Amino acid sequence: MSTISALNSSLQGMDRMQSKMAGHAHRISRFGTENETDPVADRVSLPEEIVGMMTASAGYNANLQVFRIADEMQGSLLDIWA
Repeated sequence: MSTISALNSSLQGMDRMQSKMAGHAHRISRFGTENETDPVADRVSLPEEIVGMMTASAGYNANLQVFRIADEMQGSLLDIWA
C-alpha cells in the first residue's frame, strides 16, 4: 500500500466515523422527546448510543493514527529523495 493510498483510506475512515458520531449524537438529542410524527425518539437507547459513540471515537482515533504515520513516512521518503 502506498502512502498516498494509506492517507486516502484513513481520511475516508475518519469521515465514516465522524458520520457515525453525528448520527449517534442526533439520536441522543431526540431522547425523551414526545413527538407523534417521530416514533424513533421513543426507541432511543442511551447505553447503545453511548457505546456507538465510543466505538466511533476509537475508530476515528485509529484512522487518525494511520494518517499520522503515513504522513510521517511520506515526509521521510521526500527527505531521502531530496
